[in-house]
Amino acid sequence: MEDQDIYKKAEKKVKAKKGFIGHAIAYVGVLILLYTLMQSENDGDILPVMIVAISWGIALATHYFKTFGTEHLDFLGFSNDWEEEELEKEIEKLKRTRKLKEQAQDERIRLEEIDELELKEIQRRTLDRDS
Repeated sequence: MEDQDIYKKAEKKVKAKKGFIGHAIAYVGVLILLYTLMQSENDGDILPVMIVAISWGIALATHYFKTFGTEHLDFLGFSNDWEEEELEKEIEKLKRTRKLKEQAQDERIRLEEIDELELKEIQRRTLDRDS
């Protein structure tokens, strides 16, 4: 069962990488086409090409980070283990929060039990006094 889950995750990652490569090829192809068109039809004005390149480039960069994370960007100062380290920190934080909530709930239950015992003691004393 676990091997099947691993296979599905791996298959999903490979499809994401394939999708990014297709996106990058389309980006380059469209920019070459636009540049060629602007050179021949628009007297060499490449401002529209630059606008498309920058806006689409942002989307392509987002797609890259979604697909690959920072694993290939060590030269820019990104750590390979950054995502794993952050994930571990978040897991520990959530575990601490859950533990504190459980402790608070246990404390509330104990206080309710003490209140109930005190109430029973008061009722018993009242009954003893009235008898």
